[in-house]
Amino acid sequence: MNSTKAFSKMRNEIGGGGSGLVGAYAGLAANIFALTATFGALSRAARATQLEEGLVAMGKASGLAMNSLSQGLVAATGNAVSLEEAMRSVALITSAGIDPSSIERFGEVAKKAAGALGRDVNDSISRLTRGVTKLEPELLDELGIMVRLDEAVQDYADKLNIASDKLTQFDRRQAFLNATLEQGLKKYEDMSQAIDSNPYDK
Repeated sequence: MNSTKAFSKMRNEIGGGGSGLVGAYAGLAANIFALTATFGALSRAARATQLEEGLVAMGKASGLAMNSLSQGLVAATGNAVSLEEAMRSVALITSAGIDPSSIERFGEVAKKAAGALGRDVNDSISRLTRGVTKLEPELLDELGIMVRLDEAVQDYADKLNIASDKLTQFDRRQAFLNATLEQGLKKYEDMSQAIDSNPYDK
């Protein structure tokens, strides 16, 4: 609204009270800006509502308290991610078949890595989520977490006392998740109390 007022003021000052081409253009720009901002806000709100409805449906189908998991993720990051971003991560994590009990540890690792490396917590949680669900170690490299898929899978298979080629895709994902969170928590362990979330992220 302030930008719209600024455009109107510009129209009056430059266009001589709104007359002429400059005044017409400034008036048009103010209206287009206001409509674009309104459309963007409504569009984002609709996406968030749709995401929440999808999460509720997933929760009913899986028997998981998806909203509680999302709020737990927000709390684990020190309120540095929005509930919308947390819901998106929870939806991806649970739909990939990953144990939901590890979701809060996702938040802890993201918060600590972001604090240590001066990164955005939203970006960190997004990289962790996509890296683990897609089994893409290169997404984690920028967070200082160097996990190799073949090593993680072999270690997991050894713990289960079975051959690594007998592991399912869900097992491989769980193996990669375990190694990622273990390394992330260990690497940034001392930073849990030393660094708080960026107040602007909150």
